[in-house]
Amino acid sequence: METPKVRNYYAIKVTGGQEMGVALLLEERIKTNKIQDVFSIIVPPGLKGYVIIETNGPHAVKAIVAGIRHIKGVAQGLVPKDDIMNMVSKKPVGPVVKIGDMVEVISGPFRGMQAQVIEYREGKGEVVLNILESAFPLQVTIPVDQVKPAKKS
Repeated sequence: METPKVRNYYAIKVTGGQEMGVALLLEERIKTNKIQDVFSIIVPPGLKGYVIIETNGPHAVKAIVAGIRHIKGVAQGLVPKDDIMNMVSKKPVGPVVKIGDMVEVISGPFRGMQAQVIEYREGKGEVVLNILESAFPLQVTIPVDQVKPAKKS
């Protein structure tokens, strides 16, 4: 029976804004050199200037990052798995709204208007609103992060 391999996460310092390009170059190098020890390449949203590589050890990291443009180096130590999970896990988007709630639109063409929630599509992150300040019944579908609960007066 084969013993399970240890998986560690290493942070690679890259030029800010070049994270996705570097990740694609790393992927190409792994494929062309048939490196088996790399399990994933993670470009964490919201963490500028870093790419995370999941591998068995530092030997694989050194082998794939050598000579690639925009890589500044390898950060000291390992990145804890909990930190990786926090970076890539899905977070709730926008305010919590229920059908019948009064909301204010905070961006887009209906900005500043009062509306009532008719439908909340949690899977899509959208709300269907009935705009109250229009001359005729107007229903619009917008992302939930574009509304906030209306102030109670």
